[in-house]
Amino acid sequence: MKTIFAIVGSASAHSSNHHIVNHLQQEINADIHFTLFDRLKELPHFDPEESQSHPPIEIIALRQVINDADLVLISSPEYIFSVPSGLKNLLEWCAATTVFTDKPVSIITAAAQGETTHVELQRILQGLGAQIDEKRNLLIQGVKGKLDATGAIWDEQLNLDLEKLATQLNEY
Repeated sequence: MKTIFAIVGSASAHSSNHHIVNHLQQEINADIHFTLFDRLKELPHFDPEESQSHPPIEIIALRQVINDADLVLISSPEYIFSVPSGLKNLLEWCAATTVFTDKPVSIITAAAQGETTHVELQRILQGLGAQIDEKRNLLIQGVKGKLDATGAIWDEQLNLDLEKLATQLNEY
């Protein structure tokens, strides 16, 4: 069974990125195990001295899940024209490892603008050795105007874009 490990880069429990990933999860084939990680606030602050010699147990477990996944999906907002600190913290804990080496990664950036974060995430993940394929990436600009008050997607183009991304993930 294939596995997709989805990381939501927002600190808000009801973020647009949560809604996007939940919608995408419904489009993923039932024979693919889809796991959602949205607990960035629970991770300890990155400590380079601990990272290799004695990382915290939750970091060891997180690294193992990433390592075991067939594909990692990251959906992130943009905070002050950059990657949110909680997501950056998670990625820093992985820097001294090979968990992202040759790992297929799909990036969704859902924000007001998002261009800077979208490029930064690709650069960071390429630096970690991940395989980035543009067909599995999606930049969603003006995301708040594409969801209703409950988080349901009403924008037809966004629905089509997510359907296309789901197809790419299902076929991987």
